[in-house]
Amino acid sequence: MSNQKTDNAEELKEVMRLLPYPVTVVTAVASNRKRGITIGSFTSLSMNPPLISFNVTIESQMHEILVEAERFVVHIPGSGQQELCTRFAIPDQSDQEQFEGIQYKQENNGPPVLDGVIAEVHCKVYKLIEAGDHSVIIGEVESIKRNREELSILYCNGAYQTLRIDD
Repeated sequence: MSNQKTDNAEELKEVMRLLPYPVTVVTAVASNRKRGITIGSFTSLSMNPPLISFNVTIESQMHEILVEAERFVVHIPGSGQQELCTRFAIPDQSDQEQFEGIQYKQENNGPPVLDGVIAEVHCKVYKLIEAGDHSVIIGEVESIKRNREELSILYCNGAYQTLRIDD
């Protein structure tokens, strides 16, 4: 990579840190390996069919799982769940370490469903598109479960934030 491209990449990182983005935790299972990852690129993509998307680094352990997985769950954490988000943001943990002490359910070898989140979006893998050093993961929404009414966590300028809406 040339110095100009390196400089542009670093400058892009710095500028992107100024924007708040949603924090989600995605879980999946493949080849008897369950894994999770904290994602800051989650968004709706289409309403017909209902599609969502997020980005994952190709070199991550989670990418290997998502390439093989048929389904995944996007968890939307609420205030007070920063520790959960931080846990799944650590890239070099083993699969077992990731879920140690975390409350979750897992049915029929499906993706782990984390307890206590404000919402769950259950998806089947629709498409993976490689783009530079990441893949865009597109999921078709199969079901949504809202567990409670609360605003989600945001990440901005290197820290978790909770949005406050003034009346």
